[in-house]
Amino acid sequence: MQPSQRAALYWLFAGITLFATMDAAAKWVARTYPLTAAVWLRYLVPTLLVGGYLVVTKGFKFAHAPRPGIQILRGITLVVSTLCFWTALSHLPLVEAATVSFIGPTMVVVFSAFLLGEKPQRTHWIALGIGFIGVLIALRPGLTHTGIGAIAALSSAAFYSLYLVLTRKVADEADSLVLLFHANAIGALALTVVAPTVARMPINVSEWLILPFLGLFGMFGHWCMIKAYSIADASTLAPFMYVQLLIATFYGWLVYDNLPDGFTLLGMLVILASGLYVLNEGRRTAARARADEVAATPE
Repeated sequence: MQPSQRAALYWLFAGITLFATMDAAAKWVARTYPLTAAVWLRYLVPTLLVGGYLVVTKGFKFAHAPRPGIQILRGITLVVSTLCFWTALSHLPLVEAATVSFIGPTMVVVFSAFLLGEKPQRTHWIALGIGFIGVLIALRPGLTHTGIGAIAALSSAAFYSLYLVLTRKVADEADSLVLLFHANAIGALALTVVAPTVARMPINVSEWLILPFLGLFGMFGHWCMIKAYSIADASTLAPFMYVQLLIATFYGWLVYDNLPDGFTLLGMLVILASGLYVLNEGRRTAARARADEVAATPE
């Protein structure tokens, strides 16, 4: 694996860890706090923090970004994805909601092929197929949880996959912090029409502690993802998104005392195998390329 791809994976793993932490916290606070208002705060906090930092360091010209239409689409797809997934969290266990949403990496490859003109390697398609089989195995015990939860999780995966591909499309044309600001600001503006009518002051310790951190986890998580997708292709990173399922399982056990059964564990092992397959094939390809370069060198 090339050093740039390794760096992209480090950013990716940091981002998905932050997202899994945010989801576990969101499921907890959604038991008592209005969902729409919580999502609004999740985007409002990073909008104010990142916007303030950029004003101080770059002045008000920082707000200019290329391709405003794509920037608006990024913000809308992101906030709709969050609304859908947090709806799923209110109807499904954390692990099962995450499992359903992990059809997303397959969608990333499809969207990247159509919107970015990328040509995924055969290795990527095989790995994604293996990962999708793992999702189906892990989902089998949760088939009784059909309805709005499963639909919301699937919708979240579709919108978030589209957001990632749109981010890749503009990642090389603007600073990562500017892209982060626009995604959060558009989401906050879109919810400002509705959220203030249902928002209220926190009424217990958990709400006071969790609500501000939802925005912080989301802000740093998306910054890490923007960095990752500015380095590597969407189709290269897609199989490794499955690692978030393991982190969600850990939080499901730690916070909600919800351990996965045998089918879920088997599915996660298959999902991990897909990522390891890509990593191994990448190393073999790099080794072959080095061997060919040495063989072509004149003596």
